[in-house]
Amino acid sequence: MNTEIYIAKRMLKKHGKDNRLSQPIVFLAIIGIALGMAVMLLSSAVATGFQKEIREKVVGFGAHVQIESQFGNESFESNPMVVQPGFNQLLLQNKKIKHAQNFAYKPAILQSKDKNKFNEKGVSIRDIEGIIFKGVDENFDASFFEKHIYSGSFPYYNNHKTNDSIVVSKYIANRLNLTVNEKVSTFFIKEKGPKQRNLIIAGVFETGLEEFDKRFGFVDLNQVKKINSWGIQTILTINPSYQDSNLTIYASCFGGNGNYKYSWNNGPFTYTNELSVPINIDTTIAVVCSDFEKGFPFDQTQMISVPDTAQLSLRFNKKNKFDSSCTSLTKSFSSKHLNKFENNCFTIETELNPTTRSTEFYTGGIEVLLTNYQDLFSGKKIIQDIIGPQYRVSTIIERHQEIFNWLNMLDLNVYIIIGLMILVAIINMTAALLVIILEKTQMIGILKSVGANNWSIRKIFIYNGGYLIFIGLLIGNTIGLLMIFIQSNFELITLPKENYFVSVVPMQLNLFNFLGINIGAFIICLAALVVPSYFITKISPIQAIKKE
Repeated sequence: MNTEIYIAKRMLKKHGKDNRLSQPIVFLAIIGIALGMAVMLLSSAVATGFQKEIREKVVGFGAHVQIESQFGNESFESNPMVVQPGFNQLLLQNKKIKHAQNFAYKPAILQSKDKNKFNEKGVSIRDIEGIIFKGVDENFDASFFEKHIYSGSFPYYNNHKTNDSIVVSKYIANRLNLTVNEKVSTFFIKEKGPKQRNLIIAGVFETGLEEFDKRFGFVDLNQVKKINSWGIQTILTINPSYQDSNLTIYASCFGGNGNYKYSWNNGPFTYTNELSVPINIDTTIAVVCSDFEKGFPFDQTQMISVPDTAQLSLRFNKKNKFDSSCTSLTKSFSSKHLNKFENNCFTIETELNPTTRSTEFYTGGIEVLLTNYQDLFSGKKIIQDIIGPQYRVSTIIERHQEIFNWLNMLDLNVYIIIGLMILVAIINMTAALLVIILEKTQMIGILKSVGANNWSIRKIFIYNGGYLIFIGLLIGNTIGLLMIFIQSNFELITLPKENYFVSVVPMQLNLFNFLGINIGAFIICLAALVVPSYFITKISPIQAIKKE
């Protein structure tokens, strides 16, 4: 065994009158190091846990990465973005990407139904509250909000059927005195004036992140698409009256800007929305409809929306000879896709071939959830490489810089606390080591007289101080880890949610921080002992041996 280490260990084990002066000081130094280490671990755990909680809540409202139209704006009013089928599945092929979901933002105004408030004229006063609805579909990952549901539940939104259910925060529900399953008048902002909808409160959530709870709610993405007139929907109908053995087919289009053109059976686009077909021939009618630019100086041949196609199959069955008794057709059977019309002379069966509405090609954007938060910026680059430059890609940090800058400031606080605790530990150990050196002056003189050099003797006391530091760190780790374990499992320390965004003190200590604090504190404190050990070089062996 190394001589310096052996002597340092013997100094630790030796008790008696020789250690009466140093024992209480060494004890206090160890306690100081232990408490300092416990404080460092707790401050790191609280900061990491708090950052994780807030980060998860912000990500819950907006995902890790958002893909939007390149020509979109920074407001919470989504611009339409066309995506082809399989676009999201293309993203999911990368292992760093966990989930992809469509979304669209739409501002609205909610109006309460409180009829107990009246003005001086006896007119009911109803409160209103602004809200930013986030339209989501059946692929939305609602796990975060399901954990924070205060009452009701998060509804399931079907891509092929519009749902009137909405989810609002507890803050908004309290402001408007709303309860679950209650209808609320909702006004969506449009260029031609507000559009009113009666929507149903399906759930109320409370995340504690008040800045977001005050602003956001959830609605069916199909509602946003309809209100914004994204895409085209085409419906074919027949005129029960007929002339000259011809039946008239009408095309009705919805959505877009209203300036519709029609292409019948692969013909050119015109403004004609009807077609005559002979009633004695089985046939299939197909029409393509879209909206076009209108008015000078726009190119009126420029199609705006993704077109929609509708098909109608006609089957003719003759019953009697055509005569004056063959009056208008009467519908004798009706279902979702099949209809039957007849009179005294013939019957016509129609079959509407369902097609994908072009509305389904539209969304406000795509949210991407990553497997690991640490892959945030590398994940952004991967997504940008996959989709190309025609879309804008932004991370959650870029969209909420003020929040993440504030969270980063917590790291600075932790660094300050760690620095102060290490400084206190250095002062304690310096004082303790000086006392030990003074107490062991005679031993130092003897070692020098037998040929030990100054550095060898200094190492004995540095090793001795290192053992004391290690003991203090061990006790501090035990205290700190025990407190973190108790708080993490039993949540004894609570906080007002409205002030701190969390109801209990969150604690999470990762391995990197734990090792970094311990190794860093030990090395810095040990290195600091080199300075007081220099006092040994000034001790004269003759005077030291004579000292009692």
